Amino acid sequence: MGLRGHKTAVVSSGLAVRFLVALMGPTYVAFPSHWVRGIVTPTEGGQDGHVTWANASYERIDLARRLKIQAEGITAETRIVLYANEQRSRSFAVDKVVGLIDVERALIQPLPAQFRGGERERLLGLFVESSYIALIANPFWVLELPSRTNVLDVFVLRGSEPRPGEFDSRLCLPSGALEEASAMSAGSAK
Repeated sequence: MGLRGHKTAVVSSGLAVRFLVALMGPTYVAFPSHWVRGIVTPTEGGQDGHVTWANASYERIDLARRLKIQAEGITAETRIVLYANEQRSRSFAVDKVVGLIDVERALIQPLPAQFRGGERERLLGLFVESSYIALIANPFWVLELPSRTNVLDVFVLRGSEPRPGEFDSRLCLPSGALEEASAMSAGSAK
């Protein structure tokens, strides 16, 4: 079962990036979804600083604090995002999972010129959706890996649907953890 809030942008160039969009405080933050391994509730996440899910362990970090965002704290909509690549894994709380969206690469904008400090390392840019503007978190920074150039090119999809015989490593999330995300299209975000 897919995330009910998934939107596919019209891809004229054939190049798009799929993002998991979440609310952290008042800020919409987008994460390239290729490295999202799952979404769990705080009670499923455990209390010892690590989340173990599907035989993998994810070190818990306070990503909102690292991004300098004031999060709401634990609510009924709080979720723990499990984020990993082949080298490292982390988990972090978000106030609400908004959904998945495929964004045409050409619609991703760089940060405006007034952003000159550490935010250039933390954020890759932004995109505008009909009801919000999402800041794109640098996945290498999130996982505390050495940064690289052209980060988003690592996550570019060759179209919105996989081709026959092509391995699809895109996000497959357990449906039980996503039921609450169904209201995201209704615009109930605070």
